[in-house]
Amino acid sequence: MNNEESLDSCRLISRRLKASPFNITIIQAYAPTSTYDDEAVEEFYDHLQEVVNKVPKKDILVVQGDWNAKVGSDSYQTWKGTCGKYSNLSTNERGQRLLEFAKYNNLLLAITLGCHKKSRITTWHSPNGEHHNQIDYIMVQQRFKTSIHTAKTRSFPGADIGSDHLVHLKKVTKQGPTRIKFDLDKLKDPQVAAIFEAQVGGRFAALNILDSNDQDIDTQVNMLNTAVTDTALEILGKLRPLKNPG
Repeated sequence: MNNEESLDSCRLISRRLKASPFNITIIQAYAPTSTYDDEAVEEFYDHLQEVVNKVPKKDILVVQGDWNAKVGSDSYQTWKGTCGKYSNLSTNERGQRLLEFAKYNNLLLAITLGCHKKSRITTWHSPNGEHHNQIDYIMVQQRFKTSIHTAKTRSFPGADIGSDHLVHLKKVTKQGPTRIKFDLDKLKDPQVAAIFEAQVGGRFAALNILDSNDQDIDTQVNMLNTAVTDTALEILGKLRPLKNPG
C-alpha cells in the first residue's frame, strides 16, 4: 500500500502513512476563528467527524492543528482521560466543543499532559504581543497515553518560522507487547496436559472460531491467541524466576 493523501476541504487534510505494525493516519485541521458563528463551527466538526469515521479502525490516528479553542486546567477533573492539567487557565466555548469531539473519538490532548513552564505550552502569540494562548493541539488515541514522552511534547518558542504560531512537537515511542512466560514444565504431567488440551478445545468451540466465515483472519488470530493465553494463565500459571542463592 502506498502512502495516501486527501484534501478533504480548505480546513482539513489527511494523510495515511504505511508503517509497521500499524499504518498511521494524520489529520491536519484549521478550525474557524472567533469571527465565525456557531453554525460554521458545527459544520466544521461534522465534516471532521466524517473524515475520522473513514479512518481504518486498526490505524494509529493523530488529529492535530489550529483549533482556535482554549482548553484550560479547569476542565481536568471533568475531562480526565481526554486532557491533562497543564494548559490555559480556563476553557472557552470552543474549547468545550473540542473536548467533546476528543472524548467521542477516544482522543487525548497530548500537550496538556506535561508540566512545562508557560512559554513551552503556549502555541500562539497575538500580533501585538499582548496575548499568549494555547490553541494548537495534537491529539492521539488514549490507548497510546503511556507511549507519549511528556517531557518532549511541547512548543518551541525559540524557533523562527515566520508565524504567530509556535512549533509544537509530540514524541511517541512505540511499545511492544509484554511477553508472558508460562510454567510449561507442568505440561509434563499427563493429567495437566489433558486438562489444558480440553479447555483450549472448549474455548475454540465456544468461540466458533474454526468455521467462522464472517470474521477476517486478524480477528480470528487474535481470538486464538486470547483463548490459548487465558487457558495457559489459568492452568499453567506464570513462570516464576529462580532466586539467586544468597
